[in-house]
Amino acid sequence: MIQDIEQGRINLVIVKDLSRLGRNYILCGQYTEIYFPEKNVRFIALNDGIDTLYSNNDIAPFKNILNDMYAKDISVKIRSSLHAKARKGEFLAPYAPYGYWKSSEDKHILIINEEVAPHIKRMFELSASGVSTKKIARLLEQNDIFTPLDYRYFKNHNPEDGEFQKRYTWAGAVVRDILRNPVYAGHNVQCKKRVQSYRTKKIVPNKRENWIIVENTHEAIVSQELFDTVQKALDGRLRFVKRTGEPQIFSKLFYCAECGRSMLHHDRTNHPKYYSCGKYRADGVKACTSHHITYDNLYEIVLKDIQKHVKLVEEDEGRAIQEILSVKCSAEEKQLAKAKKELKQAKKRLEEMDSRIKRVYEDNLSGKIPDDLFSVFITDYQNEKQTLTGTVHTLEDEVSKLQENKTDVSRFIALLKEYTNITILDRQILTALIDKITISEDRSQQGKKNKEQTITIYYKFVGAV
Repeated sequence: MIQDIEQGRINLVIVKDLSRLGRNYILCGQYTEIYFPEKNVRFIALNDGIDTLYSNNDIAPFKNILNDMYAKDISVKIRSSLHAKARKGEFLAPYAPYGYWKSSEDKHILIINEEVAPHIKRMFELSASGVSTKKIARLLEQNDIFTPLDYRYFKNHNPEDGEFQKRYTWAGAVVRDILRNPVYAGHNVQCKKRVQSYRTKKIVPNKRENWIIVENTHEAIVSQELFDTVQKALDGRLRFVKRTGEPQIFSKLFYCAECGRSMLHHDRTNHPKYYSCGKYRADGVKACTSHHITYDNLYEIVLKDIQKHVKLVEEDEGRAIQEILSVKCSAEEKQLAKAKKELKQAKKRLEEMDSRIKRVYEDNLSGKIPDDLFSVFITDYQNEKQTLTGTVHTLEDEVSKLQENKTDVSRFIALLKEYTNITILDRQILTALIDKITISEDRSQQGKKNKEQTITIYYKFVGAV
């Protein structure tokens, strides 16, 4: 229509009402007040009684605003409806993620695509064992595995059109996106993106705190433990031995107990592989001590400790459970009880502050407290209330975290049973069983050949035992 107006082929535009021209009041005003008059085009909105040939069109801007508000209201209602469905765990995206189908009975439910699921699981296993996303991408290419887009096109391909031709190649970024997606652990994560405004179709990233995450909505392809292990591996850059290209199996697991920095791996020609404190290497003896330990010694200590726990479980599972519980649960219960007590006290004090603030307002209104003194009281009380509110939130988070991370001996025992015949260590075994390893040493022994060092191994679900 605009093209025809520009060519002089139209001199009259008629619509049922103003909303049929548009619901963006800015653009509608631009056309009716400026563009149409400039082009000598008469505009008529029948139901609204608008005719630019006459001057009785003062109501038009207000009707345009109302039409715009209606569009905004509809947009809000649709968005609220979609968010409500997302919070129920319903899958809303137009396409199922790679590795899943939409259920034929309910399109909001995901079911595993058995044809693709093994490739997904293999990606996670390779990542957990220390293989980089780029190398995983190369392995997928070598095995002629379709990319997510190629797979979708392949399923919709008509054989009459000839042999299907792959269009895309695997990239490390695509593999990383798959490994980062909680959908493969059985959780729906939606609203990661949003439309910028109801007036535009531009899609922008949503803030992470506004994502809608619903757990355990469908069958998982990988276990939660494997998913968490992979996230930990992706969060830190896994290092590789330069000469061999093999992953350093203790990378992102081995730390200095004194300063908290990662232990650096050294692989010199004609010299045993060893570790030293990263902070010591960067800032010298004033910052920390060397914590020097050979790779072989660390390897032997960790392997023997794992074998010790595995053997105890094999010989007497009940005794193994009791030993772990005796070490862990007492300290945990004390810490949890302390946090709960402090939380109760903070909440009680917060209630007292609310009562005091209410009383001060009432005394001020009745004239018992003058305005200047009232301002002092109310400022002090509100400042204390703000501080207490922050304390309550912090303590609630601490209690919740302690309860979530409470020792789960049964899960640790189940993990150990998977490694009953362990004789060697690799990256997958370490990340499956261990959260972190620390080394500490007495600073006063710096420089001594046989200085005392302590290796502490923090296992999954139970910590140091």
